[in-house]
Amino acid sequence: MFIEYTFTMDDGKVLDYRVEFERVRKRLLDKSLYPAWTQLEFHQCPNCPLKTEECSHCPAAIDAHEILMEFTEILSCKEVDIHVRTPEREYFKRTDAQTGLRALIGFVMASSACPILSQMRGMAYYHLPFASLDETVFRVASSYLLHQYYVHRKGGKFDLDFEGLKQRFKEMQTLNYHFLERIRAACDADSNLNVLATLFTISSMLSLSLERHLKEIEALFD
Repeated sequence: MFIEYTFTMDDGKVLDYRVEFERVRKRLLDKSLYPAWTQLEFHQCPNCPLKTEECSHCPAAIDAHEILMEFTEILSCKEVDIHVRTPEREYFKRTDAQTGLRALIGFVMASSACPILSQMRGMAYYHLPFASLDETVFRVASSYLLHQYYVHRKGGKFDLDFEGLKQRFKEMQTLNYHFLERIRAACDADSNLNVLATLFTISSMLSLSLERHLKEIEALFD
């Protein structure tokens, strides 16, 4: 399974990214081949379970660094044409570069080998570009309940109060904050910083007010 994002600028510049869902990398990489900010110990998330002796680089940073570096000259407010291809369908939207970059980086990070972000691999596999906040809430809640079904089938406790989901977003909030610190050290382009800051904002909103967002879509099920 793959997803392909093509960004076409008004000046004719094209950035194209084809990302495979399954990406196999060695856990110990040659440090001379990658930027210093991708190394695991560089602003490592305090909740990261990985150890430097077992994993030399941050999995999410390794997967995202080439995309982020190519966007260093693209302003986040600049409108571009974005074409997204998956094996099943295609999407098109003319919007600001930040919106497209956020969707792409969200997919790349959620499908990375990061042990925290890997909890979102199900959503990444059924990726929805340009999702609204309501769509995100619907997909997150549905995905979590399906996960709880599998937990229940294996004899575990079914979490109907979403306590585990709230904790998951707190973990991701911490991760996004520290990942943003990596990017701050890597470049000054506002597109890169804004997209990570936006991801941070979304996790914060969902961790602090998940019930309110669920209440807003409750009428769909009455």
